[in-house]
Amino acid sequence: MAGTEAAQAEQVWRMVQSLYHAHNEEERKAADNWLKDFQRSPAAWSILDQLLKADGVTEETQFFAANSLRSKINHRDLSQLDSAGRDSLAGSLMAHIHKFRNGPMVVRTQLCLTFSAYAAQFDRTQNNIVQDVCNSLGASPDTVPVLLELLTLLGEEAYRVQEDFFDLPPDDQHPLLLSARASALPVLNFLHQCFGGQDAGGAQKKEIMMAFCRWLRFGAVAPAEIVQSPIVQQALPALKDDKLCEVASDLVCELAFISKDLSQGMPIFQLLTSHLQTFYELYQSALQKDDDILARAVTRIVTEMGENYMMVIAEASPDAVSMVNLLVMCSSHSDTNIASITYVFWWKLNLALKDSPDESVRAQRVNALQGCLQQMVVTLARSAMYPDDVADFDQAQEEEFKNFRLETLYDAILDICEALGGQRSLQTIFPVLVEHVEASKTNPDKWREVEGCLFCVRAFARYVPANDTTVTQQILALYDKFSDHFRIRQCFTIVISKFGRWINEHGDLLGPLLNYVVQGLGMPKVGRLAAEALQDLCQCCAVHMAAPAQLNGLLQIYTNMNALDISDQERIIEGLGTVLVRVQDGQLGQMLEAVAATPIQQAVTSLQQHNKPELVKQLKKIRTLIKGGVLACENSGAEAQRELLAVAWAEQFQKVWPVLEQTMVAYGVDEELMEDVCRIIKSAIQAMGVRFEVFLAPFATTAVNAFIAHPLSCILYAVTTLVGFFGRMKHMVPPLLQMLEALSGRTLTVLQGNDAFSHAPDIVTEYFELIGRGLRRFPQEVWAGQLVINAFQCALASLYTELAHREALQAVLRFLDLLVLADANDSNTEQYQRDRQLAASFLVSQGPGHGGATLPHGAHMVKALLHAICTKSSVCIEPVSLAMIDLARLLPQQTSEWGSGAMQEIPDTVVFSGAKSAFLRDFQGATDLKGMKQAMRGLHRAARPA
Repeated sequence: MAGTEAAQAEQVWRMVQSLYHAHNEEERKAADNWLKDFQRSPAAWSILDQLLKADGVTEETQFFAANSLRSKINHRDLSQLDSAGRDSLAGSLMAHIHKFRNGPMVVRTQLCLTFSAYAAQFDRTQNNIVQDVCNSLGASPDTVPVLLELLTLLGEEAYRVQEDFFDLPPDDQHPLLLSARASALPVLNFLHQCFGGQDAGGAQKKEIMMAFCRWLRFGAVAPAEIVQSPIVQQALPALKDDKLCEVASDLVCELAFISKDLSQGMPIFQLLTSHLQTFYELYQSALQKDDDILARAVTRIVTEMGENYMMVIAEASPDAVSMVNLLVMCSSHSDTNIASITYVFWWKLNLALKDSPDESVRAQRVNALQGCLQQMVVTLARSAMYPDDVADFDQAQEEEFKNFRLETLYDAILDICEALGGQRSLQTIFPVLVEHVEASKTNPDKWREVEGCLFCVRAFARYVPANDTTVTQQILALYDKFSDHFRIRQCFTIVISKFGRWINEHGDLLGPLLNYVVQGLGMPKVGRLAAEALQDLCQCCAVHMAAPAQLNGLLQIYTNMNALDISDQERIIEGLGTVLVRVQDGQLGQMLEAVAATPIQQAVTSLQQHNKPELVKQLKKIRTLIKGGVLACENSGAEAQRELLAVAWAEQFQKVWPVLEQTMVAYGVDEELMEDVCRIIKSAIQAMGVRFEVFLAPFATTAVNAFIAHPLSCILYAVTTLVGFFGRMKHMVPPLLQMLEALSGRTLTVLQGNDAFSHAPDIVTEYFELIGRGLRRFPQEVWAGQLVINAFQCALASLYTELAHREALQAVLRFLDLLVLADANDSNTEQYQRDRQLAASFLVSQGPGHGGATLPHGAHMVKALLHAICTKSSVCIEPVSLAMIDLARLLPQQTSEWGSGAMQEIPDTVVFSGAKSAFLRDFQGATDLKGMKQAMRGLHRAARPA
């Protein structure tokens, strides 16, 4: 080792010792930071290599060296090496793997992981990397264990590559995948040889089965030969072996997966389905012995079979029904972690039934599966039950079970209900619910069974028609039979909320159910749900609620609700706002004034007293009152009601605006208050329509001044609403354009510097939404100045930063697409052509861009979009594809050339040459959004950002 490298290696060793054996946390952190900096350096390659070569180095240092090499490869540091260095790395890694073939095992495993990561980035097509590994490690029994481990990892990486680049033509396939396909048959033969060898003990058989499983997906062996494999034939008996159970189940699942195309996989299908009775017996044995490992293994196998053989199962033959019954049994396991393995199957079964040739065939299939589906209803109700030790749950356990029910279980319930039908699902659960309700009268602990059934009922509501006359009324009429356990009240309150449409059609039950809900207001752990249910009943049953008896009760609740949480008050107020729109005989204005007077007056008082918390509460009340009326009008679609609401709120807003204006002046830096003000403005525009015009000038002045002093995204959000509504009115364009220019100038100063975009994603989002809205409403005026050009340059700059915020990225990309699309006036051919010409002229005109180069603006845009595809999350694929296809339609030849030029600037270490060729072929051949998305998706998968 050279002197300098030796000294550096010595320093690394000391820092590793400090990391693991520091005397204090400060020393450990310093060592950790130093080692992280070292890992990123180009010099680390040779130092790490030397540390692994050296003798007498501690295991900790060896592990650090191996793990650091893996980290550098995963972080795309291969670009630090030249071509010769990347080639020699493979040989160096193989030498280290050979050295550590017998351990330490943690070091060996890290080296194998490092090599497989390297293989995934391997870019030399003239080498067969898998064959090289086999030649290097397959000659001696001493190296067989490490070869098995490495083959397993290479198989995993090759399959991942196959999934990522499945749509590349053969000539452009990833080198690792080409190597894996060429070597798959020799690898499988080698594994068979090892499996039949005298030295193949239990541990080695496990490794062999694991590797065999990973190499089946490359199609090297026909299914008819696979079923004859001694490894496959040993898989089922191995399920009974605790040490082999998991890997054996992996193998059987893999067999189901590779045989899902029955035109090719029929021999495997026949093998597996002939053992359904075996799986049944194994599962029963697992239950009797309380063997969760075996139960999980069988559940995984039959679920994988069910998912992959879905087209056969959906036909609902007697054999298919038998298999579905086996899945029902697995779904009923007491351990929800095991039972939930089957839930994806039920989703796929529901989809397959919906894809039946016609409704009569679907009905026949559902009838054949009805017994299974009904049993699943009961099974899922049991799974929904709280555990018997729920009283001892801490908050984390409570959240975990809640998340399981609402995220995992709820979807399964919906799938079963949609397949079986809402009415039949209710008819299935009703007698079970009644039985548990009766039992709970003498045994209070039975509340769990009742609540579990009600949890299913709340999900069924989605698929029960409002005119149902089966058992819905009988279920809802049980309200006075339930115990007072708070969890039952919680769940039944939600049930009432979910059945709001049905209750609206059967008004006779509204009174007692409404009383049940109102009783829950203010109750601990129930009040929030009761407020939500009351709001839902107001929205679904607004006509009934506007009747004098119900309305008076609602107004009493409103008058006496100050003790409730502000969020619950908001829900009640929004519901009240919905109901007021339905008041008859022209009483809306009078009723609205009575209801709005209190929060308006209390807001004025709060401003005078500088009582911010109280001001926040009153502004929220005003906003929700307006919002409720707007929603009611949108849902009913009645123009007469909308006009009455506009007139009523125009009168009330004369009192509201001074409060908002003073709040913006006094609290312009307070984001919470400003958001409330801006939401009120948006709701007021929606409620008042053109009558808001009289407030536009004072709002514009106040909003611009507030934004210049304290840039907040909510102001941009409110102005976007304003531009959206008034932007097509010619006389309103000049003041709106002035607002945009003033707000844009201040925004651009906020977004100066690379970090600014990441630090202010909300401003990024709302700014580009605002400029995009201006382009949609008055494009000619927007193009006339610098507004679009400045926004365009800002948008491209953002794509070269660390900006990763989903909504912000989408807003940037939507703006770029709107700029290219230029279709604001597509209903007017002459104006539309002028707009398109403006966009095209700008895109072909020259200008500076990222890196200082002067190119057509369109070329800069294509480079930035492709940079986003290569470096940012998959959220960019859809909007980038949309912008690109619209650009290609506007300027087809130039877009093709710009794409070629942009790809030439992307290093091969970021996108390998085969993927570049495939992208350009798809990109230049794309004629629609689907084709462009395919090109962008392929580039995104291939990209290895530095």
